[in-house]
Amino acid sequence: MSSLPCYFHVDLDAFFASVEQLDNPSYRGKPVIVGGDPGKRGVVSTCSYEARAFGVRSAMPMVKAVQLCPQAIFVPGRMYRYHEKSREVMGIFSEFSPEVRQLSVDEAFLDLSGTERLFGPPAETAARLKETVRERTGLTVSVGAATNRYIAKIASGLSKPDGLVVVAPGDEAAFMASLRLKDVWGVGEKTRARLEAAGLPTVALLKACPERTLATIVGNAGAAWIHTVLSGGDPGIFAEEAATRSVSSERTFADDIADPFSLETALMELCAEVMYRLMDHGYSSKTIHVKIRYSDFRTVSVQETGERSVADSGDLYARARALFARKWERGEPVRLLGVAAYNVSEDKEPEQMSLFDEGDRSRQRAVEEALHRLARKRGKRLVTKARLIDRRDDE
Repeated sequence: MSSLPCYFHVDLDAFFASVEQLDNPSYRGKPVIVGGDPGKRGVVSTCSYEARAFGVRSAMPMVKAVQLCPQAIFVPGRMYRYHEKSREVMGIFSEFSPEVRQLSVDEAFLDLSGTERLFGPPAETAARLKETVRERTGLTVSVGAATNRYIAKIASGLSKPDGLVVVAPGDEAAFMASLRLKDVWGVGEKTRARLEAAGLPTVALLKACPERTLATIVGNAGAAWIHTVLSGGDPGIFAEEAATRSVSSERTFADDIADPFSLETALMELCAEVMYRLMDHGYSSKTIHVKIRYSDFRTVSVQETGERSVADSGDLYARARALFARKWERGEPVRLLGVAAYNVSEDKEPEQMSLFDEGDRSRQRAVEEALHRLARKRGKRLVTKARLIDRRDDE
């Protein structure tokens, strides 16, 4: 396999909840739900596998999560702590590959092409990586390995938690044929319902359906996409980012989300992740990019370059939220949401003073950076966004 591409998709298992169980041993083996106050409006950020057994899922309204699993342990999110553990894990990844593409706080692609002589076959390398993460961080990861990123992404999710699935070269089409339709990444709940209503409830039937016929159900783009992936090809949705330096984070929802509050809360979490990473590297950026993928395979994006660099996480969220509102087809279910800071630079521009400086952003940036440094030193986050604990904006 050394002469062929080899990609790992590595996903931390129930990451936020696993960190809570790691830091609080009394939580282990119990249903843990990370999010807001169960007595108020909010959404589930993530939950442990014990809670998932009751049907609880990320981005689910907290009220429903309480109904499904009233005995759960409800904890507020600690974004800094999750970011700290993520940084540890990503550091381990970089020991195995110089090409690590972090998708979000809890997942990344590793390009292991040409490393077989150094680390051994993919299965051995993945097993060593998993053990290293467990020993050094106390967390578990699931790994999928394949010749393209898309199949690696699916493979990592098939035997969670603590899973390992390797798709050998030449087995891509057979691997896709073995899946349930719900396991085909990117085919959301709404699209599955359309396909099932059309008499195409399985991968086998779907693959046998002529692309022209399929286009009448899911559109031309959807039909071409489905035929590509079911043949074992790479649809290009995880293609390399633009050559310009960027810091990004994205989140794929277990179920399509159409609720504005849930989407904006997810957007705020993504902005917090991106801002932490910008501060870690001492980067600044003026260009903000938001990506939206709908349940019918359409992917849209919007970006804007401001006159000044992003000052803090609140500033980043305000810009990202405005972009999202401009591009989102309100009410249309969203499958994936992403935020990126493009054209990042280590050079910090002098802040231009304004008679009406909106909240004195330069001061807020200094405060947030100071808290970030102190939190790293003490090993815990001292301040977090109220919305990420649980507070509905008055709107």
